[in-house]
Amino acid sequence: MEVKDAAKPRLPPGFRFRPTDEELIVHYLRRRALASPLPPAVDIPDVRILAHDPSDLLPPGFSEQERYFFTCKEAKYVKGRRANRATGAGYWKATGKEKPVAVAVPATRGGQGQAVLVGMKRSLVFYRGKPPTGSKTDWVMHEYRLAGAGLAPCRRATAQQDGDGDAAVSRPAEGWVLCRVFRKKKGSAAAARPGDRSDGDGDEGEEAGESESAGAGGPGFIDFFARADAAGRRRRAASPVVSSSCLTDASPERQQGREQETTSRGA
Repeated sequence: MEVKDAAKPRLPPGFRFRPTDEELIVHYLRRRALASPLPPAVDIPDVRILAHDPSDLLPPGFSEQERYFFTCKEAKYVKGRRANRATGAGYWKATGKEKPVAVAVPATRGGQGQAVLVGMKRSLVFYRGKPPTGSKTDWVMHEYRLAGAGLAPCRRATAQQDGDGDAAVSRPAEGWVLCRVFRKKKGSAAAARPGDRSDGDGDEGEEAGESESAGAGGPGFIDFFARADAAGRRRRAASPVVSSSCLTDASPERQQGREQETTSRGA
């Protein structure tokens, strides 16, 4: 499938598509996994990422500095959960660990606000050549997948309903992922956006990330608010240390002693 910059921009001049991680998973990836239509002004094509070089996905002269794609994950082995990352000219290597993407839930009466896990985010860097001797490039990809509440079934009305008028239940397809591809500028941060979290620079194996995220298949809650509140209390408890050499003693006894010492020297 060829990737061309032939799509006409439907957004007004000055507007850019800059969604947060939560919006990408809830409003776009989940819709694609449920085979629901996307907003007409959004251009996220279905592309087999492994069949393209990053320079083909974002060719020189492209109007945007980043681009989004839907793709289906491919298994590296017939019987295995490890994803295939190899392309014709190189391979995508995972950096750091998968990070949870959660949606804030308003606090109920008498309760405390929490965050619901809806997906996971992984950062990858493109290497040219064969592993493990490939050369690192400036191409970066953020891969989003559904997890937790993002995989919950959805009830929606369809043309064919049963006699009771109940809506059909649709389940998201777990194979779909959303990829954000961009080129990291040298000497600057990697295209920061709202909702982005800093990613580790250390290269780590993907097996560790898969083992840690294996238990995130069901709905779960991550109480970020309690952690933030505890961190705030620790910061407030710490008091700054001020050196005594920076303080001025302006007590009356000290001032009187200085005046007597000056008078005696003048005599």
